[in-house]
Formats: sequence, C-alpha cells, structure tokens
Amino acid sequence: MEEKLYKLYQECLNELKSIGIDIKNKNIGDIQIQISRRNNKRYGACKQEEPDKSTMYIEKIGRRKVIKYLKYKKHTIEISKWVMELDERIIKNTIMHEIIHCFPYCNNHGKQFKQYAKYINQNLGYDISRVRK
Repeated sequence: MEEKLYKLYQECLNELKSIGIDIKNKNIGDIQIQISRRNNKRYGACKQEEPDKSTMYIEKIGRRKVIKYLKYKKHTIEISKWVMELDERIIKNTIMHEIIHCFPYCNNHGKQFKQYAKYINQNLGYDISRVRK
C-alpha cells in the first residue's frame, strides 16, 4: 500500500512539473507523504510544521487573538487507509488536494488554494475542490 502511495505521489509531482509547478522549490519546503495511522472519515490531511516566522499574522476569532502563519517549512501529507482502496483517480485527486495545502498561502481553502485548484483542474483534468462531492 505504501509503495502504491509513493508511486501515485510521484506521478502527481511529475504532472505538476509538466504545467510549471515545481514542488522542489525552496518556497514550499519539505513534504513527507504517508498513510494515516488513524481510522478517520476524511480522505486526507496536510499537517504543517516549522512556520516561517516572517509570514506570521494575528487573526481575531471572537474575543480571542490567534497567531497564524501563511507559510511552513515542513509538511506531512496523510492519506486515509480506506482511500487507498479506491480508484487511482480518487487517490491522486486527494494527493493533489493535499499538495496544494503545502504551497505558501494555501494552508486553508481560501483564494490562493482555489486559484491553484482551478489551474490544476483546467490543465490536468482533476476535480479538486474544497470538500469531496
């Protein structure tokens, strides 16, 4: 199962490179991919570590102020075990979705995320969206 995940991840990286998105760019940081150890309902997740302190901002949520970052130096993509049993197109779509979260300013489903998703969908025929339909 791990071997299949790495193969599909590599295919995604090659496809991104073919449309001008080089994931090896130092702006993106290190990316690890693995099968999730938890049994959860979501397709995948992208966990960020080592925030780039120069991209820090404070967001007010109700009465609280929360420190957030727009860019991280390390990312771990986790794909749920049950997803690995689905069609390869669904697996790759999930991987691509999580890769976008590794891009600067894309750790949520905001404007930048949507722009990358639209570009990848148009140029590579994916169906990346905020949530699974």
